[in-house]
Amino acid sequence: MQKAFFLSFLLVFCLGLCGCFAQQPAQQGDLVYLKADCSSVSSFDTTADWAPLPDSKALIDGDLLTRWSSSYTDNQWATIDFGTAKMVSKVILFWEAAYVVDYDILVSPDNTNWKTVLSLKDRHGGVEELDFTPVKARFVKVLGAKRLNPDWGISLWEIACLGPAKDNPEDRPLASVYPELANKLSGKAATPGEEESPVASPGALSPLEFQKGIVYTSWGKKELEIPASDKTLEYLYQLGVRHLGIMVVWFQETIEEKSITADPKDTPEDNALAHAINKAHSLGMKVMLKPHVDVKDGAWRGDIIPSEDWFKSYKEFILRYAKLAAKYNLEAYTIGTELGNTTLPLWQKQWDDIIKEIKAVYSGKLTYCANWNEYNTVEFWNQLDFVGIDAYFALTQNKDPTKEELIEAWKAHAVDIDSWLQTKKVDKPVVFTEIGYCSADGTNTQPWATLSNASDAVVDQQEQADALDAMLVACTAYPWFKGLYWWSYFPQDRWSPLGYTIRGKKAEEIFEGWLNKL
Repeated sequence: MQKAFFLSFLLVFCLGLCGCFAQQPAQQGDLVYLKADCSSVSSFDTTADWAPLPDSKALIDGDLLTRWSSSYTDNQWATIDFGTAKMVSKVILFWEAAYVVDYDILVSPDNTNWKTVLSLKDRHGGVEELDFTPVKARFVKVLGAKRLNPDWGISLWEIACLGPAKDNPEDRPLASVYPELANKLSGKAATPGEEESPVASPGALSPLEFQKGIVYTSWGKKELEIPASDKTLEYLYQLGVRHLGIMVVWFQETIEEKSITADPKDTPEDNALAHAINKAHSLGMKVMLKPHVDVKDGAWRGDIIPSEDWFKSYKEFILRYAKLAAKYNLEAYTIGTELGNTTLPLWQKQWDDIIKEIKAVYSGKLTYCANWNEYNTVEFWNQLDFVGIDAYFALTQNKDPTKEELIEAWKAHAVDIDSWLQTKKVDKPVVFTEIGYCSADGTNTQPWATLSNASDAVVDQQEQADALDAMLVACTAYPWFKGLYWWSYFPQDRWSPLGYTIRGKKAEEIFEGWLNKL
């Protein structure tokens, strides 16, 4: 009886063990990277000012700053073509935040007859290394069945296909083809979201220092810690940027709402913020943290209706990030952004209290980012270190102005600021904590207007460049003008033919030239 039971148990155990082994690919030996001839995709995301450049080759260029992003439906796909049949045994996917939770890996000899080699469910994005039994194929397809978020598409930085070296004698190891991808793989086991120790500041912000900055904008909880963000910061430093204004946004439902809260999807996590701050400091950039409050129903933050309860919630929010600014050695901190209804004399006491409590936990430079039509009504400038203006002043009524017209318009605004400083005896430097123009025709008439969504907008990089140049020509003539932060750069490259970003546009050449001589 006991012997029969033991034999039955042994048989079951062995069958189970064989079943486990059957699900694993055999040991493959050394693997090589299978260089792709070309790639194709089912669709592109064409959302202006958000999507990456629509280029399917971004999936096979070895660059973790370029990516493919699809339209916003399920069953989108990307196909890799080696140009000739290869022995494939591994696919590595470098997912952006918009990954798919359910998807298939398929192979084909002719791009018509497909065989599924892996069908995966409930995945978690990141970097996925997928092994399977070697199979001969010319084409490999990633077919997304279910997206993480129905409001997003599918987004991939890179697809890397590998196969046994013995079966692919003309191909080389990944490290010799794309070292960056190999380095990413070697470090991917680090704990996601692990808290980083603060990096030392490159030095305190001097009152006489010209701030050569950009506003670094992200509406993603982890985007500031991805490799693309690190590469973008390196790019900006090479451009001449020495001051980084990092935006972090919380939300309220309506302008009447009394509670301000973080969004689980759109608010950058503290660890991601810390990573970007540390990266900037390690490069030698000084950092200003720039908290924003946005209204979820689409209303403008300047129309928020304040109350005692609102200020209580706001103080908790702004003190929270003041403590983070202190912990990570930030050189500057903004106590608010474009909250025009709250800076009226009626609420002066509340702001006095907020400034006092911020100074108790943070010792760096302080400013407030006043809207262009608000700066001359703010009463607490003398408690801060410099005047911050989000300088979206209208320039002309002409949709096709000359450079000279733009310069004259900016000279008039500079005269107004100069007169106000003298009349009100505000003995503080002035920094444009935001300045920006869309790369669209007529942007100078309403610089605050996001023209990137207008169907009738006409791309005009020259007007964007001329408006930036005109501002610097006019304002650098005044000793009070001590810097600007261009709105904006994203942590990853995005396709923005009409938007504010100047990455790769004519205005960037103007910007770089000024940064190098200021």
